[in-house]
Amino acid sequence: MTRKTPLFDWHQTNGGKMIDYAGWRLPINYSSGIIAEHLACRKFGALFDISHMGRFLIRGWYAASALSRALTNDPTRLQPGKCHYTLIADEAGFPLDDAFLYQLHVNEYLLVVNGANREKIWSWLQDSLPAFVQMQDLTEQLAMLSLQGPCSERLLQEVWPGEQLPVRRNALTSVFWEGAEVLVSATGYTGEPLGFEIFVPNEQCPSLWQELASTGREMGIVPVGLGARDTLRLEAGYPLYGHEYQADRPALAVPQAAWGVSLQRGRPDFVGRRALTEQMKELKNGAREHLPKRVMMVVALTPAMIRGGAKVRAAGREVGELTSGNIIPAWRFKGSKPTDETYKRAVGLAYLDREVSVGQRIEIAYRKRRIEGIVVSSLMENAGGYLVPRQLN
Repeated sequence: MTRKTPLFDWHQTNGGKMIDYAGWRLPINYSSGIIAEHLACRKFGALFDISHMGRFLIRGWYAASALSRALTNDPTRLQPGKCHYTLIADEAGFPLDDAFLYQLHVNEYLLVVNGANREKIWSWLQDSLPAFVQMQDLTEQLAMLSLQGPCSERLLQEVWPGEQLPVRRNALTSVFWEGAEVLVSATGYTGEPLGFEIFVPNEQCPSLWQELASTGREMGIVPVGLGARDTLRLEAGYPLYGHEYQADRPALAVPQAAWGVSLQRGRPDFVGRRALTEQMKELKNGAREHLPKRVMMVVALTPAMIRGGAKVRAAGREVGELTSGNIIPAWRFKGSKPTDETYKRAVGLAYLDREVSVGQRIEIAYRKRRIEGIVVSSLMENAGGYLVPRQLN
C-alpha cells in the first residue's frame, strides 16, 4: 500500500507532480520545474516534505549503551540537544543504511533512517537491541520537513520570533506550534551553510507547512520536490543509499562514511568494528585488499548528460563507473554574491579504482558518447552564506 504524508492534499492542490517513492506518494517537482527549484534553494531557500524518512524513538536506561553496540558512531558522545551522522553496518563492514541519531533527552534518542530502508532497519534493530530497550516507530505519527538555503534562518525567526533556534551544525532544540512540541535541528541534505530539519506531529504539519510556504514566498523560498532534492545532494557531493552506499561495497569506500564511524580506543565493540578498522587502516597505508575502490567526485568538461552506471576510463583502461550523475544548474557569482545569470555543468559521483587521483583526466562512456572529464576534490564551497560552485582552474 502506498502511504500518503500529511501534506498529500497540499502537494496535489499546489501543482505537485506526484510519484511513488519508497512506498510513499510524494512530489517529484512542482509547476516551476526541477531546475527552478534547484536554483531557488541555492539563492534563497527551499522547503521539502521528507516525511517518507523512517523515524524511530529509542529510550530506556540502557539505550545509549545498546545503540553504541548497534551503530558505527558512538551515542555516548552526544548529549541532549545534539545529533550526529552514523551508519548501520553488518559484520563485514558493509552498510545496511546511513542515518542520523538525535539525543532528545537523557536516555532518549530519535534515529532517522532512509525511507526505502525503514522496514529493514526496524527489523534489524528489533533483533539487535535488547528487549528492555523501548522502541517505537514514529514514522506515521511525526512528520518531517526540511528547510534549506540562505534565507532559511530568517524564515524560522519570522515563524518563531524570539525563540532560541539552533545556530550550530548538529544542534537540536524544541519550539511549539499550535500547542504541540516541534523539534528543529540544524541538519540537512543539500550542503547549504544554513539548513534545518523540522519534526512536527502530523496534526499540526499542514498548518505549519502553510505558514512556512506563505511567509517564505516573499523571501524567494519555494517548495521543492524529490527531483531537485537529488540534484542538490549530488551537487554537494553527498552520497545516497542504493547509489554510492551499496550493500555489497565496503562502507568506507564512501568518504563521508568516516563522519559516522567512531573507532576510538576504550569504546565497547560494535557491529562491523573489526572490518571497518581494517578499511580505515587501508585508507591510511594505501593497501587495497579490503578497499580497492572509492567514491570520488567528477566533472565533465562539457555539459553533456551523464548518468549513474556509465563506465569510466582513465589512462586507457576502465577504472570504475558513475554511481550518480546529472546536468546541474548553477548561478554565476560575482565575488560571494549570486548574479541573475545561470549556467549548467555535468557532475557526478563515481566508484573508481584507488589509483585514480584528484586532477586526473577521465573519459565517461554514456550511451554512444565519450565525454571527457576530470576528478575533483570538491564540487562546491561556502562563501558569504552561499554554496558556490567551484571553478576548474
